[in-house]
Amino acid sequence: MIDSIRAKTGGTIREICRVLDISRSSYYHAATETPTVASDRELSAVIVGIFNKHRRRYGYRRIASDLDDLGLTCAPARVRRLMAENGLRALQPKSFAPKTSDGRADAPSPNLIAGEPLPTSPGRAWAGDITHIPIDGGWAYLAVVIDLCTRQIVGWSLADNLRAGLVTAALGQALETRAVGPGLIFHSDRGSQYGSRIFREQLAGKSASQSMSGRANPYDNAWTESVIGTIKLEMIQDGPFEDLETARTAIFDYIDGYYNTQRKHSSLGYITPNQCERNLNELTLN
Repeated sequence: MIDSIRAKTGGTIREICRVLDISRSSYYHAATETPTVASDRELSAVIVGIFNKHRRRYGYRRIASDLDDLGLTCAPARVRRLMAENGLRALQPKSFAPKTSDGRADAPSPNLIAGEPLPTSPGRAWAGDITHIPIDGGWAYLAVVIDLCTRQIVGWSLADNLRAGLVTAALGQALETRAVGPGLIFHSDRGSQYGSRIFREQLAGKSASQSMSGRANPYDNAWTESVIGTIKLEMIQDGPFEDLETARTAIFDYIDGYYNTQRKHSSLGYITPNQCERNLNELTLN
C-alpha cells in the first residue's frame, strides 16, 4: 500500500509512514522478501512454464510429477496453491459416462477380456473405437487403436466417412508399427465396421482374436472411450478444424508428438505411454 501511495503522490517513505502512523522499520521489514516468498516466486515461474507448455492440459498432480523430474520435489498441495495464486486452471474433463456398447455387427464376437486382468506386456491386447471430429461444414471420423498395457495409441485413421476402411486403416497402421505375435486380442464395441468381413479377415491374417463388448455393457470398452474423451478435450480447444487435412495434421501432432511421448498418465504412475513401453522392454531384456 505504501509503495502504491508513493507512486501516486511522489511522497517520501518518511512522510507517508508519518501520515499513516506506521514506523519505517515495519515498512522495510514487510518489504523484505522472506525465503518462503522467494521460493514460491521462483517455483511459480517454473509451474507457469510447465502449464503453458502443456497448453492447460496439466493439473497440479502432473505438474508436481514434472517438477520432480526436474529435481524440484514439491508437494502436490503446494503446486495446487501456487497454481490458484497464479490464476492457472487446467482443462476440466467432463464426468465420464461410457455409452452403450450395442451395435449392428453381424454375429458379434464373444467378450474375451471381461473379468480378465489387463495385460502386463505390450502387444497382447488392443482396443479400438471411433469418434467424430468437428470440421467446418461437417464432421470427420477418427478411429484409434490403443494398447491396453501401455495406453499407447498404436494406430489411428481419419476419414470423411464411417465405412469399414476407417477401422482397417487404423489397425493396419498399428500392425505396421508394432510387432505382435499369435494370441493378440482386439477388443471393440459391436459397431458394424468392426463386424465387417474385411476387418475380420485382417485380424485373421495376423492370427488375432476378436473380442466385442457385451450387449448393454458400456464399461467393457471404457479404456478407448476415456482416451477419446481426453483427445477431444485437449486437442479441440479452438473449435472446428478448417478441413480434413488440417484436422489430420493436428491429430498427428497431438498423438505422435504429445499424447504418446509427453503426456503423463495417472494410470501408469505418471509416466508417458512410450516410457512405459521402454520400461517394460528393459525388464524383459534383463
